[in-house]
Amino acid sequence: MTLADFIQVLVVITAAGASIVALVIASKDRRHSAAIAEADRRASAEQARLLVELEAGKRLSILEARGGHTDPVIVKDMGAETLALIAFLGPDRVPNMWKRRVTKSDAELREFIADESKEQFLRDAVEAERAVHDILRDLRMHADRS
Repeated sequence: MTLADFIQVLVVITAAGASIVALVIASKDRRHSAAIAEADRRASAEQARLLVELEAGKRLSILEARGGHTDPVIVKDMGAETLALIAFLGPDRVPNMWKRRVTKSDAELREFIADESKEQFLRDAVEAERAVHDILRDLRMHADRS
C-alpha cells in the first residue's frame, strides 16, 4: 500500500466518521427543537387561557362594582352573568364568591338538575353552569397531560 492509498483510506474513514457525527448531532438537534416547540405550545396555550380568565375576571369585577341596578330585568341578567362568570372562573380563582353563591356540592348540584319538582329554567341554568365548569376541568386536565 502506497502513501497515496493510505491517505485515501484515511480520507474515506474521516468522511464516514464526520457523516456519522453529523447524523448524531442532527438527531439531537431535532429532539431538542421538538422539546422547545412543545414548551412554546404549552406556554402559548397557558397564556391564552389566562387571557380568557383575565377577561372573565374583569367582567365579573365590573358587574360586582356596579352594586346592582334599579331595573329588575337588568338585575336578573347581571345576576345570571355573575353566576356564569363565577362558574367559569371556579373555586380556585374566586373561592369566597364560589362559597357564597355556589353553596351546594357537585353532587347536590347534579341532584338539583335531576329534581323534576324544581323549575325547568333553574335546572337548565345549573346544568349549563355545571357544563362550563366540567369543560374547563377537562381542558385543564388535557393541558396537563399534553
